[in-house]
Amino acid sequence: MTIGLLEVLFLLAAWVVVPLGLRRLPESRLLVLARRLQPVAAILVTVSFFLAKGVLAAALALPWLALNGLVALAGLLGLKASLRGGVPSLLMTAAMMFPVVGGIHLVSSRADHPLAGFPEPIVLLTAIHFHYTAFAAPILASLAGGRLGRIAGLGLVGGTPLLAAGFLFSPSLKAAAVGLLVVSVVGVALAQVASLGGLRSPTARWLLGFSSLCVIAGMILAAVYEHGFYTGRSWISIPQMAWSHGLLNGLGFSLGGLLAWKIERDGRFV
Repeated sequence: MTIGLLEVLFLLAAWVVVPLGLRRLPESRLLVLARRLQPVAAILVTVSFFLAKGVLAAALALPWLALNGLVALAGLLGLKASLRGGVPSLLMTAAMMFPVVGGIHLVSSRADHPLAGFPEPIVLLTAIHFHYTAFAAPILASLAGGRLGRIAGLGLVGGTPLLAAGFLFSPSLKAAAVGLLVVSVVGVALAQVASLGGLRSPTARWLLGFSSLCVIAGMILAAVYEHGFYTGRSWISIPQMAWSHGLLNGLGFSLGGLLAWKIERDGRFV
């Protein structure tokens, strides 16, 4: 069985984006365990994508959901400490909570189950969203820092559940949530640009600048898509969004930004 772009985007998150993000989160025993288990869970979910959808494919995706749950539990147990650490710490904690929603959608997608009545590819797209914008973006907002980074990060954290509620209950609420997320992610991009002068590594500065440009372009496409969906004009199709917004947000923003901070801290890619 062959896999398409959406599956590749999720696997990029499982193999690269999530491990990079996990290493930026506050240290705890549960997170150390999660880092050790991540390659096993990633192998199993990779195998699941090469099987026909059904019980076996869903079963192989369950360890990834369990990994998400382990990270979320680490966030819950560290919530008291994060409250004392202010907005940057709260953004890190939020990033730990959201991927479990993506894990639920992943298992549903591999089981070929229309979760909450939504068919594919919406279910898999939701799983991808909760491993990129809902996970990497709050981490990047926290790392960028500054007043703009904190405000934009809070907008991300608030906009994510609003978007889910909009999908379930109201197209108008969904459009408003998309608008909030677009503005918030662009705010994170601008906060990253503002932080460039404080980076020692030229490679890190280049990657963080590239990350910012990519996500601004990606968010413009998201706004155009949502406007077309809301008005019934459909200017951009879902496959076109996957190739444009998906790659800009996944490869450009999330991966580029997390690699930039890794290089700045460690001085190397790996």
